[in-house]
Amino acid sequence: MGNSGVGMLLGDISVTALWMLFIGAFILGGAILYGVMKTGRLRRSERAQLDRNTEAAQRRDDPQKRAF
Repeated sequence: MGNSGVGMLLGDISVTALWMLFIGAFILGGAILYGVMKTGRLRRSERAQLDRNTEAAQRRDDPQKRAF
């Protein structure tokens, strides 16, 4: 009866490997959170370029369309 309950559940996984798993999950979660928060937010220059490109595409598709 050398194994404790936790040792039986973990099997051959060492404590170091378990900590590395938690650290990896934390880093991955942080990267995903950063990506989700950054999604859809443009810098002012990126927004201006997108607006110019959209207006140019609209003029190209319909030259009679009035520019605002």
